[in-house]
Amino acid sequence: MMSRLPDNIRRTAVALLRLGEATAEDIAKITGRKRSTESYYLNLMADMKLVKKKKVGRKIYFMLNSNHQEER
Repeated sequence: MMSRLPDNIRRTAVALLRLGEATAEDIAKITGRKRSTESYYLNLMADMKLVKKKKVGRKIYFMLNSNHQEER
């Protein structure tokens, strides 16, 4: 999965893999990029069904989608 992602999105995915479940702000602290940038990348990955998201209060948490089957 990750080898097919562009480098900028792969950085986000690796940070999420490291954290397990995180907000865009949590990811931004690791990558050094803006929260809005990480939010954009995380939502792109959600559209691709690579991550799932859940809302808790005002925060949105992202986690890798373990149900995603990589195409061969």
